[in-house]
Amino acid sequence: MRKLAIISILTITLSVRAQIGGTSAFTFALIENSARQAALGGVSIVNTDSDPAAGFQNPALINQSMHNSASLSYANHVADLNYGLASYSRSWDSTSSFLFSVGYYDYGTFTRTNEAGDILGEFTAGDYNFQVGYSKIYNDKITYGFNGKFLYSVYEAYVSTAGAIDVGVSYNDTANLLTAGVVMKNLGYQFIRYDDNSPREPLPFDIQASISKKLAHNPLRFTLTLYNLHIWNNSYANINSRNKEIDLETGIVKNQELKFGEQAMRHVIFNTEFVFSKKFQIRAGYNHQRRAELGPENRRAMSGFSWGLGIGVKKLTLSYGSAGYFPGIASNYFSVSRDLSGFRKNK
Repeated sequence: MRKLAIISILTITLSVRAQIGGTSAFTFALIENSARQAALGGVSIVNTDSDPAAGFQNPALINQSMHNSASLSYANHVADLNYGLASYSRSWDSTSSFLFSVGYYDYGTFTRTNEAGDILGEFTAGDYNFQVGYSKIYNDKITYGFNGKFLYSVYEAYVSTAGAIDVGVSYNDTANLLTAGVVMKNLGYQFIRYDDNSPREPLPFDIQASISKKLAHNPLRFTLTLYNLHIWNNSYANINSRNKEIDLETGIVKNQELKFGEQAMRHVIFNTEFVFSKKFQIRAGYNHQRRAELGPENRRAMSGFSWGLGIGVKKLTLSYGSAGYFPGIASNYFSVSRDLSGFRKNK
């Protein structure tokens, strides 16, 4: 039961950065998918650093430098929840690039019981994302792209599928070391419902925008990301809050009434990178909504903070990312990418 409860928390709250918990299905489609993105606060839609996994969040980031490159990512969450992603990028001509990705969430094996607690066997649960991305260079500064997704979810005998697209634009001013991006995520439709008698559920739609600036004579790069821009109040009813307010007529806990500044901050992610070279970077991020809604009121500790690093070793790029969701508990991401063209030449 403890493991099942943790899964329920994760599927609702790991994606609070872009969707009010419990209002959509397939929320796993918004969770960060690589070590670099985890280290930067969960959302990274600018600055690729030639990582093929970057195009998973913003299709406009798929580019020529990723040609014939592959990326593998693995994350270990609490209670042995596991996530993996495999991506491969290829450019067909000088202006068009593709990215093929497969991601999964494995929630493990559970004991099936009846209402009396009698053990009836076991069952598994998991989510899967099959994705194809395409980008096109519009001019020397602007690139646009699309992701097409097939989402598959299975919890014991309950199965659901959906289709979705992402639409993204990237702006890159190399002379001024300035980049920006805008993405609309998960425009789609639920094909098969978990229960034929229930209505179709919406997908976790999100609008994100980001701007990044690298200092000219310094390794520092600063990025500001805004998410959940399609809705202003993205807070939720915290039934465990000390100052919770209950509706006297319905007995239901009301949504939190937040001040303007606090509501604005729950749309913001800050991150910083020390880009010493293509072979070595240190990363750190801060997600305010994650800290405000996942960290206990009396002990938030490192909730909302994240960090990581990237190291180039020969032909490989290795990355590590650690994201704090709950005090004393962090999710650890590991990623490795390689240019397969170079591998063939060496062979």
